[in-house]
Amino acid sequence: MRATLRITLQDSFLSRLAIDIGGTHLRYELIGETEVCGNMSSRDSELAHFIGTMIEKYSDIDAVAISFAGQVHDGTILSAPNIETEIVDIQAHFESKYGIRVRIENDLNCAALAESVYWGEENLVALYSGTGLGSGIIEKGEIVYGSRGLAGEIGHIPYREAPFACGCGKHNCIELYASGSGIEKWMAHLDCKEPVDLDRLFRSGSESCRSIAEKYIDALLYAAATLVTLCNPKIVVLGGGVIRHNPFVLESLNARLGDFALHAAMEDLRLEASHIENASLEGAKLLLDTM
Repeated sequence: MRATLRITLQDSFLSRLAIDIGGTHLRYELIGETEVCGNMSSRDSELAHFIGTMIEKYSDIDAVAISFAGQVHDGTILSAPNIETEIVDIQAHFESKYGIRVRIENDLNCAALAESVYWGEENLVALYSGTGLGSGIIEKGEIVYGSRGLAGEIGHIPYREAPFACGCGKHNCIELYASGSGIEKWMAHLDCKEPVDLDRLFRSGSESCRSIAEKYIDALLYAAATLVTLCNPKIVVLGGGVIRHNPFVLESLNARLGDFALHAAMEDLRLEASHIENASLEGAKLLLDTM
């Protein structure tokens, strides 16, 4: 049974701020006596500056939860391939400067947390293809972190050599094939003049343009099969902008995933499209309940 996403904040707080920042958008929601939400370009909104501005504007903020499209560990940003950051020790910086509670988590961990609540499933993987490619893993209802918070970094597993670099500096990341930024890089490299639209690329009269879409599906299948084989989830939830705008991707994976993943891990496995709008932000809001 699907659960309704809901946060039940304590009466003692004044206001709490939830933020989701990715390679394209920064979304936020202020919850409390003052309720405000917004969406802006992350390229025009450096994270620390934005948080500082919000705290100064809304002086009753006592907690901030951040969903971050990069690698984080113990409140510190380790890597942000698609986001500019001036301050990496986000949690310590704002807790010491303003005396407020701060929690920052990888955006796919936040999305997986929200998906787990929505689907009512304690063993789940969220695989999202948007600007980048990432996954979050929920095992027995808890986020799987790894020793430095890097579990689930599916976008940066070695796949095939590409003629250009990933934001992390490598040339063989699967994100270079199965993400929106990867599609754009291949289009520029192959001088493909089609719109940046996966369905249009599949139907293009240009063989090189069609090959970009075919590379995308093959790489996403490889990523999904790797996660199914390693994590053995009950549900794989597919989300992110590329998948949301191309529902046929789910059909392709349903039809072909069994040819790639371990057969025993495919038993009773469900592939689902995400039904949550802004799942990473919803996950950040759920984190507020734990602070």
